[in-house]
Amino acid sequence: MEKFFNNIWYSRFSIFIVVLLPVTFIYWLIISLRLFLYNIKFFKITKFNIPIIIIGNLTVGGSGKTPLCIWLANYLLSKKVRVGIVSSGYKSSSTEPQLIGNNSDPSIVGDEAVLLYLQTKAIIVSGGDRVAATRYLLESSECDIIIHDDGLQHYALARSYEIGIIDADRFFGNGFLLPYGPLREPSNRINKCDMIAYSNASKHDIKKPSIFSKCNFVQNSITKEIKSLDEFSGKEIHLVIGIANISRILNNLKIKNIKTTLHHYNDHYAYTGNECEFHDEKSVFLTMKDYVKLKSSGNEKIWVMQHYVEPNEYFIEKLNKDLSNINYES
Repeated sequence: MEKFFNNIWYSRFSIFIVVLLPVTFIYWLIISLRLFLYNIKFFKITKFNIPIIIIGNLTVGGSGKTPLCIWLANYLLSKKVRVGIVSSGYKSSSTEPQLIGNNSDPSIVGDEAVLLYLQTKAIIVSGGDRVAATRYLLESSECDIIIHDDGLQHYALARSYEIGIIDADRFFGNGFLLPYGPLREPSNRINKCDMIAYSNASKHDIKKPSIFSKCNFVQNSITKEIKSLDEFSGKEIHLVIGIANISRILNNLKIKNIKTTLHHYNDHYAYTGNECEFHDEKSVFLTMKDYVKLKSSGNEKIWVMQHYVEPNEYFIEKLNKDLSNINYES
């Protein structure tokens, strides 16, 4: 189903327009009415006495929100700012906010929440209700600032600063709202964000805030040995992956001359462990987002890709300037 809709969303025209466009119109009416009701204060908007940063996008699927959230949290932590993060808990089974710890189960709290915990020293809370999760985080710990991974469309939560991400590869697809297009809101909504950042950018001299994806190393899941991707050049591997946009990862492996047998699952796929069992000697590559759901696996063939993002100087300069106007210091 995911592949079916991606083919429609990122094509210029589809024969399914006749069926889906009327539903798109109904969707537009619903979200327009919802936004109007928030604007006239019919729906409650909760404001907290702490700066709230929202990292989000307009399209369905991955655009680099969580990797940027990890970078931003670590950047602020390096400045001695006490950081809390709220993750959406997407595909989690919990209905209540959950504080993430060493023993948190991705199936209960969501894979992205566990990933955030493993790759930052921030306080992490998972919860679909952004207001309740924020309140729970503040009751559980002391923070100077809270980052929400995703949440652009959660208008019940007041925010101090919004970072809207645009995928530089795919932009807004065919430009239509769901379900005929990938947009959750009209594309002009992005202009209301305090900063617009382009993910999957390819050139460091881009004269706008951009985020560059990097992955040069892999780590063995059992021995913890770290190898350069160059060491796998000319070799064949299995790539087991359950994220929305894999084009950059495939291209990176191709550049490194790594021959890939692809095993692609839906975003946030619930792994059993059998997906990584193959009757050959090839190494198995996973993203960290996938691996958090397979940490108990004793498969020595698994290598976890050490993926991270790096914003360009335009992003950092604007961020520092904008945040200097927000009182978040302890």
